[in-house]
Amino acid sequence: MKYIKGYDSLRAVSIILVLSSHLGLYALLPQYDYIQERIWPIISGTTGVQIFFTLSGFLITKILIAEKGKYNSIDFKNFYIRRFLRLLPPLVIFYVAILFLMNAHQIASTKIGFLYSIFYLYNFVPKTYYTSELGHTWSLALEEQFYIIWPILIHFIQKKKMLLRIITLMIILCFVSYYVLDYFKMNDNYYMMRFFIPAVAPILIGSYFSILLQSNLEKWKNFFHENKKIFIYSILLFIFPLYGFAFLLKFAFIFQSIGIGLFLSWIFFNQESRTTTVLNKPILNFIGKISYGIYVYQGLFLTTGPSGELWIQQFPQNILLTVGIAILSYFLLEQPILKMKKHFVRSK
Repeated sequence: MKYIKGYDSLRAVSIILVLSSHLGLYALLPQYDYIQERIWPIISGTTGVQIFFTLSGFLITKILIAEKGKYNSIDFKNFYIRRFLRLLPPLVIFYVAILFLMNAHQIASTKIGFLYSIFYLYNFVPKTYYTSELGHTWSLALEEQFYIIWPILIHFIQKKKMLLRIITLMIILCFVSYYVLDYFKMNDNYYMMRFFIPAVAPILIGSYFSILLQSNLEKWKNFFHENKKIFIYSILLFIFPLYGFAFLLKFAFIFQSIGIGLFLSWIFFNQESRTTTVLNKPILNFIGKISYGIYVYQGLFLTTGPSGELWIQQFPQNILLTVGIAILSYFLLEQPILKMKKHFVRSK
């Protein structure tokens, strides 16, 4: 199954949540505790990133497991070349623009923070060196850190059960790390919830579901066909903040990611369902396809909230520029370069 219907639409939902959050949706909501603490975690930009993380973990792990099954190894060189061909083109344009504006003193300039970003370390950047235009690159950093480690583990660990145990252990560490980091007051100087642990949990969960399903596709296909309530369970987990115990709300992103993983699995085995058909709309598919470019460029135009002072960062030109440049980038830059990926796919 090369193209999975519904997944591009989920990318679209993910980026729409990010954009609405950075456009200032939170400030428009009624200032009631229930709305801020229970409803916002369902519609926030952070939740949009969690959707993308879980989906990314699911799909990349699917590719790696398939390659390992076919060749009994992972071609690291080709894997990383394909990743860079996918990720670097929009980032190069973005970083050139950021560097120009920093040197022109149009946006806050911090060379150390810039280096954190280009070396995929922005999820560990101290608040002192934080620039809002670069804020979103923390998620790109986290993903790349994971995909440096993950192919190596899949390559050398033969048993899928062992991979599942490693993921389970790391998710437990994500729970524990919150208390450890909080104890050492790491949030005073860092955005501790963006550290590799615990922020990697959604990617791990997506990877877990991917490995589990591919361990016995026929078995799980029957399971997801016969258990129609799985769809409902996935929604209930996603809306966990609405009813979860208050002391568990800090871990809502983990429960929500499990719900997303279940939903991804359900769609995977129910490609002809009414839900998948509703999701698989051309406009959503298109937004999903250009979502990476939108995510990268919106950092410049939307920052991480309606706080930019430049003309290009004011509404409505900020959103028009974000989408417009993402479309141009997709057709003129990303698509031509992505065609090169076929030269870095294993054929023997």
